[in-house]
Amino acid sequence: MVIYMFQSLHPNLKIRLVLNFLQKLTQTAIFPFMTIYFVRQFGATETGPLIILTMIASFIASLYGGLLSDRYGRKCVLLIGEILRFACYIGMAIAGSHVIDSAVLLFIFFFFSNLLSSAITPANEAILIDDSRPEQRKYLYTLSYWLMNGSIVIGSLLGGFFFERHLSLLLVAATIISFGCIWIIFFRLEDHYKPLPLKEQKTTSVWKGYQTVMRNQLFLKYLVAGILTLSLELQLTHYLAIHFAETLQAVPVFHLSLDGTSILGLLRAENTILVLLLGIVLMRWTKSLSERTLLYTGVTLFSLGFAILPISDDLSMLVLGTACFTFGELLYVPIHQAMLARIVEDQLRSQYLAVNGLRYRGALLIGAISVSAYEVVSPVWMTMTYIGFGIFAIFFYRSILKELDKCHSSEMNRAS
Repeated sequence: MVIYMFQSLHPNLKIRLVLNFLQKLTQTAIFPFMTIYFVRQFGATETGPLIILTMIASFIASLYGGLLSDRYGRKCVLLIGEILRFACYIGMAIAGSHVIDSAVLLFIFFFFSNLLSSAITPANEAILIDDSRPEQRKYLYTLSYWLMNGSIVIGSLLGGFFFERHLSLLLVAATIISFGCIWIIFFRLEDHYKPLPLKEQKTTSVWKGYQTVMRNQLFLKYLVAGILTLSLELQLTHYLAIHFAETLQAVPVFHLSLDGTSILGLLRAENTILVLLLGIVLMRWTKSLSERTLLYTGVTLFSLGFAILPISDDLSMLVLGTACFTFGELLYVPIHQAMLARIVEDQLRSQYLAVNGLRYRGALLIGAISVSAYEVVSPVWMTMTYIGFGIFAIFFYRSILKELDKCHSSEMNRAS
């Protein structure tokens, strides 16, 4: 059944899955470790603002990328963006080699590579909607999520093993992969999205289309629900990371004694392994359940799993809580992603996807607030907060689905 569903996908979707895997692989193998490199070269005080500047500029680049994708087509943006990204990787490889070894040049190319990666992301994501049918999207987003986690695991391992001693080799490999992406886009990808002729497009400025996006109340509810759920996941690198480090000093595991940081790494590994082992299988097991049931059940398990983590110091309960939120994650994420296709307007599709990037940044902001509040907010209150996030997310999802059902009923009545 799973093989048949994959074979039934449009060739563009298969190509996009491969592209996303390769692009995410290079990003994961290099970009997270570059922060360590820049701290060593410039110092932590100088590196912090540089990374923040990169994040802000990357988001702005994604907005422009979304606009260009809707105006000129997906393939055009992807091809030009990947060619420029290829040039940045060449620059990074040269700047990081023993011939030049310039941290300043390396940061400049790193900065523009991040901008380009963000700029092509809306076009990449729009292809999943452009060339898929509604009944395929649950499977498609499950497979995409599974491949993304696989690329993160492989990329993290490659970066961990090669970054310290073989940075130049790592950058050369990323350059070769980027060239492979260019070849795939140019020769294999077909752009079936047909933008309106420029003279017929109403958008007169960069922000005009985005004003339309931000006036869509249904999309704003979707964005808030996404921020609430994703902020729970990011707690593992914010409040919970500090909580484990401060409170779990010596947890016995067989003949070993693990500290809080080691436990956190163990739980994150459990999450990744379960996603890779059960991602596709779980979709088959839950095939008979409605998307509404999967969404509500998934968000409930997701929030309850995280609610267990702040108030328990027993390893078995922590492992159980991680398994709980992982199952919830596997149930709700594909439904959440597929829902967006029903909300966005066709001619502004990439721009909606670009603004959807605020989900991650909003979740990061909540994570930063939770870190600042660590000294004054007790674990019990954080547990209640996590449950509250889940309840509010379900409330927003329920409101969205009711509106979508009304729209669907109206369309059916007009058709009849």
